[in-house]
Amino acid sequence: MRLLINRMKTAFCTIGVALVLFGALAVLDKNNDFSLAQRESAHKFGATYMTMNNPFFEVIDETVRATVESNGDILITRDPALDAVRQTQQIYDLIDEGVEAIFIAPVDFEKIIPAVEYGREKGVKIIFVDTEIYDETLADCIVVSDNYHAGVLCAGYLLQKKAEGKILIFEHPTTKSSNDRVEGFVDTMEMNGNFEIVGRLDYAGQLEIAMPLMIDELKKGTDFDVVFSINDVGALGVMAALKDYGKLDGISVLGVDGAPEAKSMIREKIMLATSAQYPSEIGQNAVDQLYNMIEGRPAEKRIKVSVNLISEENINEFSTKGWQ
Repeated sequence: MRLLINRMKTAFCTIGVALVLFGALAVLDKNNDFSLAQRESAHKFGATYMTMNNPFFEVIDETVRATVESNGDILITRDPALDAVRQTQQIYDLIDEGVEAIFIAPVDFEKIIPAVEYGREKGVKIIFVDTEIYDETLADCIVVSDNYHAGVLCAGYLLQKKAEGKILIFEHPTTKSSNDRVEGFVDTMEMNGNFEIVGRLDYAGQLEIAMPLMIDELKKGTDFDVVFSINDVGALGVMAALKDYGKLDGISVLGVDGAPEAKSMIREKIMLATSAQYPSEIGQNAVDQLYNMIEGRPAEKRIKVSVNLISEENINEFSTKGWQ
């Protein structure tokens, strides 16, 4: 009898342990199911900016990502590296991956139109950042700096500082943001006949292209004393070339962005001025409007973020350690 009782106790213990283990496994399964359900319910978005070789786009992406991930959602970022064909394929790929929206800073707006149209047919929200587009019907939202005014500010400040000059313009004509900045600059400079534009150089918005182009102009003996670059990256490349050739003194360099390095150059009185953009504000506005759209709240179709001139007169109001 005693042996039977002991055997029964052992059996009940075994059953108890089994029940505990079963319960633990059930909890784990439940947790796994919850985690899986959470992942499956997450919104998935895409982003393809002009190039991630420009810190400006890094700031936009970091701002968007911070909000997306804080909501438990997913952001897939691709770098087209200034290749419109690659960016077009990236848009198709992101759509095929099932994203609900794509943030785009176009390398060449005209070339990505078929991919954008395909996305809209599939119900994908298209949000353009940093650059205006020529057909706003293709956008669910556009968030840009006041690019025309950025050019106006640089030109207006130049007119205050110089009575005359010969100007080289470094531009990126496949992007509307560049064209708007140049247009604002040129329109303002045309008010004074003492200034002449002696050249317009396409550097694709890249330092490594701006620098050799500037060297070529120096070798050719081009007569100029002002450079307007459509971004600070180009302005930095220009100044590096001018420094190497001992020509930095006497050349007034202006840019657009308000990049930390440009602000340092202004503080050291090497660069004349920059029209400051606010990339974190652009990114935050863009992601806020996306969530308004997908959650059924009213969303703004077009947002223009203000720009401000940074020069020696107000440089101490801005930090050189980061963006605005």
